[in-house]
Amino acid sequence: MAINLKKMPEEGDIVLAIVTGTTVHAAFVTIDGYENVEGLIHISEASKTWVKNLKTHFRPKQKIVCKVLEIKKRGFVHLSVRRVNDYDRRAKWDQIKRQKRVENFIEIIAKKTKKPFDEVHKMLLPFEKKYGEIYFAFEEAKKEGKSFFNSLKGINDELWELVDKSITLPVVEIAGTLNIISTAGNGIERIKTILKGTEENISYLSAPNYRLLVKAQDYKEAEKKINELLKVLNKRAKKTETISFSREKKK
Repeated sequence: MAINLKKMPEEGDIVLAIVTGTTVHAAFVTIDGYENVEGLIHISEASKTWVKNLKTHFRPKQKIVCKVLEIKKRGFVHLSVRRVNDYDRRAKWDQIKRQKRVENFIEIIAKKTKKPFDEVHKMLLPFEKKYGEIYFAFEEAKKEGKSFFNSLKGINDELWELVDKSITLPVVEIAGTLNIISTAGNGIERIKTILKGTEENISYLSAPNYRLLVKAQDYKEAEKKINELLKVLNKRAKKTETISFSREKKK
């Protein structure tokens, strides 16, 4: 079962459109997640490259990420495909996947607790208001533990069991090359002393280079780990040692 449909998108929104019909110069669509909202993609907004015929460019029931350009009277929506950048397209598909997972979770909880789907969804709406999406609240619960759902009397135990079992927190990585040079007579021993206890994050490449890798649930936490680790290394270094770090570029 789907979560309650919204009435109307706003100009600038990124939406999912489903093709219902085409002519040479236009594609007609319905907009997913909204109640009986129809739209049109003109051939000039169908692609960043030249398109001759929309009948061969789009197929019936095809799902397309679009940007809302204009909302006409009676709720008819003009849409664009070419104005959606790669980041927004990926973000929209990711959002759709999260929404489907939330719907599946609600169905499972409704079945276990013998509550109507809409009632369970209504109980979770405060989380949507606070976190932007219900799914993000599930991720927060995974971090904080079972008590996160204490306010949801009647479904809290079942919901926590499902979240704890099914939600995997995202992991981000920051990596780079650590260069450590020692001019001391016992330089190898000095470097070993500097690196002591950092084996989880630092591995040998080839002298004088080492690979430094940290993982965290978000970039802010990863940056903090990197800075703390470099601070420890530099504190251990003496005047005979120099330490530098070069980040790998994100792909």
